[in-house]
Amino acid sequence: MLVTSVVALFSLPMFRSFLDADMYALWGYISTFTGMFGFADLGLGVAVGRYISVALGKNDSAAVRGYWGTGNLILLPFLSLVTVAFIVLGVWLGPKWYNVTADHVGLMQACFVAGGFGVFFGYYGTYWLILSQAHLDFKFISLVRVIMTLLQILPALGLAFYTHNPFYLVAWSALIGLLQLAVFVWHARRHYHLGLNLGSASLGYAREMAAYTGKMFAGLAVSSFFVSIDRTILGKRGVLSDLDFSNYFMAGNIAQRLQSLSVSVMGPVLYNASRVADQGRAAAVKIYDETFAFMFEWYLLAALWLSLWHPVLLRLWLTHTMGRAQGQATAVLVGPLLIPLVAGCCLTAIANISNAQLASLNRLGTAIWFTIAAGLLTIAGVWTGWHIAGVTGAAYGFLISRIAYVAQDLYTINLLQAGGWLAGRTWRQIGAQGLVAAFFGLADSYRLLIPAALHGGLMAVLLLRQPLSNLSNQA
Repeated sequence: MLVTSVVALFSLPMFRSFLDADMYALWGYISTFTGMFGFADLGLGVAVGRYISVALGKNDSAAVRGYWGTGNLILLPFLSLVTVAFIVLGVWLGPKWYNVTADHVGLMQACFVAGGFGVFFGYYGTYWLILSQAHLDFKFISLVRVIMTLLQILPALGLAFYTHNPFYLVAWSALIGLLQLAVFVWHARRHYHLGLNLGSASLGYAREMAAYTGKMFAGLAVSSFFVSIDRTILGKRGVLSDLDFSNYFMAGNIAQRLQSLSVSVMGPVLYNASRVADQGRAAAVKIYDETFAFMFEWYLLAALWLSLWHPVLLRLWLTHTMGRAQGQATAVLVGPLLIPLVAGCCLTAIANISNAQLASLNRLGTAIWFTIAAGLLTIAGVWTGWHIAGVTGAAYGFLISRIAYVAQDLYTINLLQAGGWLAGRTWRQIGAQGLVAAFFGLADSYRLLIPAALHGGLMAVLLLRQPLSNLSNQA
């Protein structure tokens, strides 16, 4: 996840430079609409993965085949219907909702058709990826994700440079999704001896997974509706111009790349916690506390470091890839949006730990209510903030809405009797990193890279000491 996020971050200004503001915004509209279909796998992916994890813990290979085959039998027709719905709704409603000119309507509709195939290959590929997660095959997953990200982004940069057309980017992404699906299918057949296994499907397995799958589907449907609700609101005709939306989309994309790093811990937390479910809460508490401590330290550093040094970093980054004039102008507009969006996405990232923990404990209904609360607060915060202070106010409204996810963390901490936000170590980290950031902030040297490198490097070394010590002891 780190490698893929870094590659994606460095490519962002290049895409913004190679595509005009209206084309970049159109690409953002397609991405925003796609995010609203996060329920496309019916919630079966995580549900099947959880039940397979339990069966693997009991060495029940027959149950593994049964759960897996039943999931395939249900998912394939449902995902096909969702794909058709995505294309039809996108072609029909997309040009009416998003701020696209009449001469670009046909292009947007073509992008939705290509994007529909991307939805199918992407989500069915993720279903097979979850099978590898359930087998704790995270090294293989990491290798595939790095290779596929490079195969997707590097040629896409060339397509953007030569065509200036987002359709080719969407179509290329769908093709890479198909390739990734093929790799996961090949790996599962060779190493787990699992194919579609439709013959092992049964109504009994479907009934066993029904309640958990239903709650998972409800959670995904709610999350999918709210995950990009801020951009959906701001992308509506008459709210933001293409330029303002492009800047918000770019700042949000940077923030979400940081947030996506936390996805790498959700699988290990969910499937390891599911395997130790019979060992009581003590094992779950250990998983939560260790993961929270590790993630919190790094996300705190990212939020403080970017808040302090984003002016010089954006100017250096954007002028190098977009040219001096356009890069400096973009940096001035993106910078004020970056601070609240990064902080908000960092809080969301940390909450992914408690989300995965609640899923392992079969408390999905509770997680859904926290997601609804966060979504409703996002709508209110973004809309109110936009009316008060324009696009910058909308960004801070998004940040305020993340209080719902902090509440989810506190609920999980109380449920497990864990540490998390209430641990002394957490607040010592806030104090220590806050003092270091304040020290460099007083230097009044926002234009210098040396203090920025010292700040980031010093804190990174301190945070790496314990993990490296643990690895040395294990060796």
